[in-house]
Amino acid sequence: MDIERLRQLCSLQSLEVTQDIDEVLHRLRNPLAEYAELELRSDQKHVDLITLSEDPNAVDEFLAILKDRGTPEPDCATMIALANFGAGYVVGMKLPIAGSVSGGEMYIRGAIPLSEVEYFLAQRGVGKEAIAQISGLAQIFEKDYTHILAADATSPPSFSVFFTTYLVPGEEERDRDRLQQALAKTGVTEDGIEKFLPLHRLLGASRPETLYFSWRIKDGKPTIGAKIDYAGVRLGLVSEMLTRIGVANQARLPIKWGTQLNVRQANYAGLVIGSHQLSGVRAYFTIPSTTH
Repeated sequence: MDIERLRQLCSLQSLEVTQDIDEVLHRLRNPLAEYAELELRSDQKHVDLITLSEDPNAVDEFLAILKDRGTPEPDCATMIALANFGAGYVVGMKLPIAGSVSGGEMYIRGAIPLSEVEYFLAQRGVGKEAIAQISGLAQIFEKDYTHILAADATSPPSFSVFFTTYLVPGEEERDRDRLQQALAKTGVTEDGIEKFLPLHRLLGASRPETLYFSWRIKDGKPTIGAKIDYAGVRLGLVSEMLTRIGVANQARLPIKWGTQLNVRQANYAGLVIGSHQLSGVRAYFTIPSTTH
């Protein structure tokens, strides 16, 4: 993807591309040549660039960028530990490239056994209550593994665990009940769940597809709420998601992104669900590989 197009996309949210964008694209050129994705956020704080790699050198370059941006060593330490612990899996790397450029995220993709996930987290200050929460969510989704384990470049560290469920025709009621249970488990109120369910019915109608349920741990403790992502979401539905969370002024934004990128749907789109309400929308767009 060329930098000028990137600037145009970010300018739609009145965000400026970071000054080190040339260096970022150069240092991550190998993984970006294979996979590149942009994250559109309803809070308009920043735009993130996401890539994937199995190459330890790519991970080192990613961490070097964080350090060059002034990220303290302790904030990177947990991500380094996660990369080492997750050796053998695909590593995802998320980096802000417009707006606020502090921080970053690393995640390990693959079926990581719960015993390994729980061990890793317990060794890094995650308490028993949060560990038990992971086990409870795993039971709801009938999994003995996580699909993704992520860590943020923050101190104290913040983690996310992802579970998936496969949406197939004829099992709409089962999926709805499962999500209700999982959201209640994370502290979302009945009112909050009721606000989410109509959008789940809308977004979950595209079947068969995989749904992603992610939940965060902050400072070793459980957080309230979750993020739920759907695959292959038509841009008109992303627009509707933004309207439903109360930012109708942004409803044209994903459509404009689609025009710039010549796509009719987001690769994924997700809803951030808080205790009582829908609190955010994320949309992810695969972009042409860069050879910068």
